[in-house]
Amino acid sequence: MFSVDVIAQILWTSFATSSYFVLLAVAFAIVLKVNRVFNFAQAAMMTVAFYGAHTAVGILGLPGWVGFLLTLIVLLIFSAALELLGFRTLRRQGASPMFIFIFTLVVSELFAYVAMLIYGTWPATIFPSLFWPVRMVGPVVISAWDGPAIASVFVALAVLSAFLRLSRPGQFMIAVADNPDLAELYGINKDRIYLVTILIAGGLITIAMFLYGSRAQVQPTTSIELMLFAVAASVIGGIGNIWGAALTALVLALLQNSSVLFIPSEWQGFLLYIFLFLAIVFFPSGIRLGRPKRLSRQTETPEFDQPKGA
Repeated sequence: MFSVDVIAQILWTSFATSSYFVLLAVAFAIVLKVNRVFNFAQAAMMTVAFYGAHTAVGILGLPGWVGFLLTLIVLLIFSAALELLGFRTLRRQGASPMFIFIFTLVVSELFAYVAMLIYGTWPATIFPSLFWPVRMVGPVVISAWDGPAIASVFVALAVLSAFLRLSRPGQFMIAVADNPDLAELYGINKDRIYLVTILIAGGLITIAMFLYGSRAQVQPTTSIELMLFAVAASVIGGIGNIWGAALTALVLALLQNSSVLFIPSEWQGFLLYIFLFLAIVFFPSGIRLGRPKRLSRQTETPEFDQPKGA
């Protein structure tokens, strides 16, 4: 059971399946960093993304790429409505963070219930079959799903990094994340930046749920479990640290999938709650690794790890 071949296979499969976990963690972390909201309504965004793709591809029989584009459009509209009709309204009314948090919980449960009423409780997938062609690379079995999934994560994160570094809206996001009131004094419309941020999160969630739904079965409550994983990664990685959340999601996915070497597979889901418990109780500020001393304060960068420019 503990042969090198078995361990190599588990590590590769864990690395490939961590793709959607990483994207979901980054989506949660970027909204938390810029909009300063624990957006548990991300579960509702995941539900809309999956069942939109399931309807387009699994029920209507549209090609996968068409289903993805339609799902992306639907989720961007939903994300914008969530920001404009939900969060922005609550901010203007001076709602407390706790009230906003409760609002996000209600939204996530509401859409899980609506999905249950419309699609039932049976597990569903985007494509009719979850079986993908495979090939052997040495002792490791690699499916046709693995490569595009990993590539999607690298491309999405590279585009996000370039957007934050090089574009004016990206620089404005950094400024608003650092100090929203000061940014507004410099002429930055923070409400517009909040909208841009949640739209970016919606795009990442669309990619993640399309990957997940083409690899595993989904129920209306699945999104809540995936959201809890994103929360754990965001907390352990350091609240507001986007790239820390991405790295933590990768590590947690590897640990969870590799646990089959030591515990029965039915206990894997239980590990998620252990991760979340440890994150909240022992790492409320995240795991902070030691940093080398810098020569001067001017060399420091914001938690986005981007150069100053906003």
